[in-house]
Amino acid sequence: MNNRWMDDPVLSGVSDEKLEFLTNVIQNSKGMNPQQMLTYFMKESGQASQRGMIFSDEETAAILKILTADMSPSDKKKVETIQKMVSMISKKMTQK
Repeated sequence: MNNRWMDDPVLSGVSDEKLEFLTNVIQNSKGMNPQQMLTYFMKESGQASQRGMIFSDEETAAILKILTADMSPSDKKKVETIQKMVSMISKKMTQK
């Protein structure tokens, strides 16, 4: 993956700390299948949020777009499906 992702307008104004996080996630997720990549991203995001680093919905969408850029359409679909499931579970847990 090249560094074109850094030119995404959604990322303008994003803190250096978040960009460093994103760079690490992208580098460490290379070669993972969609489920592994999303699991890894969710784990790392959870750890980041415990440290006070919160991503907006727009930032999260941009990150997933970047992470799936080189995936096949079927792999992108798998990521979208898993993302929707995680989002539904997360919303249910916050409603309790």
